[in-house]
Parts: sequence; C-alpha cells; structure tokens
Amino acid sequence: MNACAFKYSVRLPSTAHSVSPGRLGSKFLDTLDALTRIDSNIFPDWEVGELPAMKGYPLAVARSRIAEIIGHNVVRDDLGHPEPERGYTAVAHTTISAKSRRMTVWVDRRDVWLKTGDWKVFPDPAIVTYPLFKAALLAIHSIWFTPWACAQAFRGNTVTVPVHGGRGYRLEDAPMIPTDPTFPESIFHIPWFAYLSAPLASGVKLPPEIETERTVDGGLLMIATKQRLDPDIAEHARRARILAETLIASAAISS
Repeated sequence: MNACAFKYSVRLPSTAHSVSPGRLGSKFLDTLDALTRIDSNIFPDWEVGELPAMKGYPLAVARSRIAEIIGHNVVRDDLGHPEPERGYTAVAHTTISAKSRRMTVWVDRRDVWLKTGDWKVFPDPAIVTYPLFKAALLAIHSIWFTPWACAQAFRGNTVTVPVHGGRGYRLEDAPMIPTDPTFPESIFHIPWFAYLSAPLASGVKLPPEIETERTVDGGLLMIATKQRLDPDIAEHARRARILAETLIASAAISS
C-alpha cells in the first residue's frame, strides 16, 4: 500500500471525567512527553490548544499554565455556560508543516485519542508503523491505566450520490470495508491490535493466526498484523474482524 486510504488512531477509554484541570493537565503533559521520547522526529514541537479562544501555545509556554488552559476547556452547555461536572478537554498537535505527518492527542471525558493526519488529510504511511503505534499505545496506557486500548483504522462510511435529475447530492451509508459489508460496527472501528487488562483477558481464546504478547502488567496484546493494517486486504480484514468480535465481547462493558 503506497498511500493511506484510512485514518489510523490509538483509542483508550478516558478516566478524565472526575479529575481537576490540574490533575488532567499533569497526566496530559506526561502523555506528550512520553510520546516525544519514543521518536522526537514523529512527535516534535507540540502545540497545546485553548479551545474557546481558538488559540495554541507552544508546549514550553503551556507547561506552567496547563491547569489554566484546560480549565478554559471546560465542557459547556448550549448557551455557553460552563459545566465542570461534565469534565474538561485537553488537546495538542504536532506543528510539523506537512499535515499528513501531523499527530494529535485529544483527551475528554470519554476517550483518550492519538490521531494521525488532519481534517480530510490521510496520514503519511511513514508514520503508520506497527513498532511506532505499539510503543505509543503502551506508553499512553502506562499513564492512564485503562482496561483496554486499541489501535484502529477508520474510513468514512458515507458516499455522496447525485440526486436524480442532477440537482444536488445526498449522502448514503457505505461499508468501511466493501468486501465485508457486515463487519461489526463498534467504537473499536477496524482493530489493528489491541490491549486487554488481565481481568478482561481472562478466558479469551484466539485462533493461532492472531499473535499475542503479555504486557508487563499481565495484560494481553492481540495483534492482527505487524504490517500496517490494510482492511482492503482480505486476510487483514478477516483478522481485524476476529479482534473486533473479541473486543466487543470482552471490553464493551468498559467502554
């Protein structure tokens, strides 16, 4: 695969819904620093976002103000009134000029995300590798201690269809994997590899083509392929389905 036709991300369930801006900010900074230590060329020059002001701060500037910045990123109601009981958002992206090489970290009350590429920009295949994504997933998990984590692929599941008579267009549903239109829909999208904590992994049985590794905390890493996942390859899609069904059965109650 010479170009990416999918977006790739790492996703974990968030535990940030009940923490203060200061505590969230501390863990968020730890996350950015851990990723930079993996590869400073892939994760350079973070810019931390203050959402209401639509303003970004270089990481060096944001460090001393992180609680204030995240405090401004409080969830608000439809009238713009802050609702701190609903949590806060932390966001940062690398400022590399090529948007296809951009990395974004987003934390809210539901999810912790590492996302590749940019709005309507698919990622550079060079930043979507198994060793890099594995290191990133394990590094983020070591900070957030979540019961599951998933590296996943995603492709928009709608298509634009001309309206009869040529007057405009409409959106229609389309499968993310055309060769497997019944692929199960879930928050795990198309799993590439995934982590389950030791309690969730207890009793999980996988066919031999799914590689597994035990993590230092006793959890289970389940791997569809150590190549870049390409769901348009039938074997990749078949193994991803096995992971999706396993995650839905084992981790959905924690999502």
